[in-house]
Amino acid sequence: MHKKGIKITTLVTILLLIYSCIKTTTYLAPNEAEKISTAKKIIIAMADGTEFELKNAFLVDEKLIGYTKTKEKKEFALSAIKSVRIEKMNTGYVFLFGGVAVVAAWLIIGAATAPEPPPSECCPFIYSFDGHQYVFDAEPYGGAICQGLARTEWCELENLKEVNGQYKILIENQLNETQYTDELKLVVVDHPQGVKVAPDNLGCIHSISNPGSPLRALDKHGRNILPLIDKKDGKFWEAELEPNISAENLREELLLEFPKPSGVKKAKLWVNGCTTLWGSQVAREFLRLFGNELPKWYSDVNSLGTAYQQITSWYLREELYLLQIRVKEKDGWKSKGLIYGGGPMASEDKAYAFDVSDVTGDMLRIRLTPASQFWKIDYLALDYGDNLPLDVIEVNALEAVDCDGRDIRDLLSLRDHNYLVMPKIGDSAEVVFTAPAQEPGTKRSIFLKASGYYNIHLEPDGEPQRETISRIFNEPGFTAHFAYQEFLKWKNGNKKMIQ
Repeated sequence: MHKKGIKITTLVTILLLIYSCIKTTTYLAPNEAEKISTAKKIIIAMADGTEFELKNAFLVDEKLIGYTKTKEKKEFALSAIKSVRIEKMNTGYVFLFGGVAVVAAWLIIGAATAPEPPPSECCPFIYSFDGHQYVFDAEPYGGAICQGLARTEWCELENLKEVNGQYKILIENQLNETQYTDELKLVVVDHPQGVKVAPDNLGCIHSISNPGSPLRALDKHGRNILPLIDKKDGKFWEAELEPNISAENLREELLLEFPKPSGVKKAKLWVNGCTTLWGSQVAREFLRLFGNELPKWYSDVNSLGTAYQQITSWYLREELYLLQIRVKEKDGWKSKGLIYGGGPMASEDKAYAFDVSDVTGDMLRIRLTPASQFWKIDYLALDYGDNLPLDVIEVNALEAVDCDGRDIRDLLSLRDHNYLVMPKIGDSAEVVFTAPAQEPGTKRSIFLKASGYYNIHLEPDGEPQRETISRIFNEPGFTAHFAYQEFLKWKNGNKKMIQ
């Protein structure tokens, strides 16, 4: 369940609690560090990507000490630890916290002095019934912050299990926003054993029979990132902000080199990745800039006016929530597709098919240029095989009831702007689907097809900051600079407490 492991960015520390039908999000404070000594096991990841599983772990001064499976004692300086995962399975709780500086601060400085993590806004949370309880499984259409940006997304439900011939999911609003869900269905795919399937941005399901990792994977400094992206293991590549970073360096560059067989014309890039928690927070700060003209801006975007053209061009240029796939051809780098950034709480598998007939030589080179702080990537692989025949069935809801007991099947049956509206934290709906018969000998993968958008709750206030808005839309690279300055404000606002 790698994509649902909810890896947390180096900028915030968060605890996600999922237990049966109880779903609460709180923050892991330093005074909770004693949970290390009560956890069944902990898993620590070092800055070089190596991991250690420890039992009977405890903290002494600035060291984390524990014992391996072979009862060997290990000591680690907190400053050398990239992330710590604490699993306490007997309660159903999973605690996660990450980042060298954050780990050190949150485990050492004490609850009264720890900075408050920024809140996150995103999209509805989807929970799958696994036969025993509802488990967090998807977070569709992140970045669709108003009706004009509504979209359909396909998310794999890895935890969903058939129970008495049915599948059950729960959709819930856990954030300070109003969520609008237009269409909600299941896409059930039966495919050969040993074959992976993944959707693209338009819902086409691709088969991946022989995925290959890059021969080389380098960041903009020439550092090898292959250990972070060569398998789906919950160890994400993320940009790490360097001290005193300059505005012009607030963009990353990942160079991937794959072997290319002679004569191939098409390729499929398999990506598991998502945007970060900080990326979702920046969306709120961006909207604040419009002040009392925010409703007018929303209206212009929703009517596909000038504001819509501006924001879609901005999304494409700045690569904050969309990421271009650039391929080296004989006459230069060409964009071959867009990675949509879902999340930030769930990292999804997606497949992106593109033409490689103009790529010369025996090497296929791909370049990704994500904005710093906005992306994290778990896995990248390439497959040259043709799509296999697949049995794909789209399933409508058999039952759908909201938290007030209303039958909402008609609201979810079509993408017709007839929305299930969830304006409050805690609003939810349970949806039941009939499980189609499965062909013997096949493997089944199930995807959620969800259409919609959300409005972050803000009180439009003050005059719009026109100069900043103009620079965001018209000055390449300024948005990353703006986001970094917002991060510094958050950080420096707590500087005295940290010290």
